[in-house]
Amino acid sequence: TMSTMHVLSLLTMQGVFASRMAHVAAFRAPTSALMRHSSRVHARMMCDAPEAPPPFASLDVRVGKIVEVWDHPDSDKLFCEKIDVGEAEPREIASGLRAHYALDDLKDRSVLVVCNLKPAKLAGFASSGMVFCASSEDKSKVEFIDPPPDARPGDRVLTESEAAAAAAAEEGDAADLAPASPNQMKKKKILEKMSPALKTNADRVATYGGEPLVVAGAPCTASSVAGGSIS
Repeated sequence: TMSTMHVLSLLTMQGVFASRMAHVAAFRAPTSALMRHSSRVHARMMCDAPEAPPPFASLDVRVGKIVEVWDHPDSDKLFCEKIDVGEAEPREIASGLRAHYALDDLKDRSVLVVCNLKPAKLAGFASSGMVFCASSEDKSKVEFIDPPPDARPGDRVLTESEAAAAAAAEEGDAADLAPASPNQMKKKKILEKMSPALKTNADRVATYGGEPLVVAGAPCTASSVAGGSIS
């Protein structure tokens, strides 16, 4: 049989071990809770971080030429246009510009057209795109963004850096400048996310995020609106 001293010694050792294990558990509990809290904070910060704006190349913006225009029969705000954007047939597009232009001002005019929007009915007219215009801060002045004089229907509009990447791609370097699909444009609200960064600068040059929009290296401009929004 064990001696009384031996028994007391074993009980003391068990007590010390139990005490140490309780101490370790007490240490681990707050540490684990802290780690969980840290993970939640990190996840929240990731969700709260501002989303980077889409690249301008998400839009399929092309030079267009208005080949036919007429007043919308059921709306005193809309023009109906046929615009050559380098495709087999001109696109039909409606623009709410009758308060800012006369009908004759639009005939044979070159414009910038957003071509990868889903078709929409405007006062019953099926519109397959949108024409870029600059607006003054109080919206009293609205005018077309004009492509460079030498631009041709179908020429693509990009930022300066995207145009440089496209030129490099022609020389063999890869460049992913494919525009979003019309479904992606609508589902992800790409144009809405880009709108705050679309402006004319002090020199009336159309910009995205402060970077000029160009066709073959030449800038696109507004006639008179400086520091205006583009839509």
